[in-house]
Amino acid sequence: MPSEGLVKVVGKRCVPLADAEFSQLRARHRSVLLDVGTGDGKHAYRLARADPDRLVVGVDANPDRMRGVSARAAAKPARGGLPNLVLVHAAAEEMPPCLGDVDEMHVLMPWGSLLRGVLGRDPAVLAGLAGACRAGARFHITVNLHAWRPAAPAVTGIAEPTPEWVRRELAHVYAEAGLRVTRAGYLADVGASELTSTWTRRLGACREEFDVLGVEGTARGGPTPGVAGITSKAACLPA
Repeated sequence: MPSEGLVKVVGKRCVPLADAEFSQLRARHRSVLLDVGTGDGKHAYRLARADPDRLVVGVDANPDRMRGVSARAAAKPARGGLPNLVLVHAAAEEMPPCLGDVDEMHVLMPWGSLLRGVLGRDPAVLAGLAGACRAGARFHITVNLHAWRPAAPAVTGIAEPTPEWVRRELAHVYAEAGLRVTRAGYLADVGASELTSTWTRRLGACREEFDVLGVEGTARGGPTPGVAGITSKAACLPA
């Protein structure tokens, strides 16, 4: 991947998007939301469609999963095109430098190295996430706890996380990276209306209960204070 600019996914193609071009795109929008580990990009698409004044950037290390949504976003608006959505081929630990001051960040149902990273097992991942956010930017992270039931290879050697563990231990790891955790808790009965992704829908369709851990906070917020508990799914995920 190039060290400068973005690698934008447009259907089957990966095309460079220069920093200057991205800056012009950004200047036309009120704020920027970054969806890391965007997967098929459907969550990012929904967010971009709901708020045309907000630029939504979906990032994933696997460009193949974004092909369909990226092609649709590049179409004319009458055919579902969204000029305020950019899908980018990049890894969290190698975030493009131009993504250095986003206003809000989502990491929903991560897997593989991204999951291990948000659980504090890879400082480079947390550094990449923190480095993409401006001071005071909000972040929202959700973790699928069924990955531990039984334990998948991605979580080998990692105990199932709890809100108490987040507040007691993970919050300090986040603080060292520049991310201030303010809430942590379980999100009950999370479905496709809150987490729009193919992976989430498949999980929800085959389980009577869908257990999710939610973590939220702000970037570069200084010393970590006491961390509150999340009492409902609405407390972690914005409308």
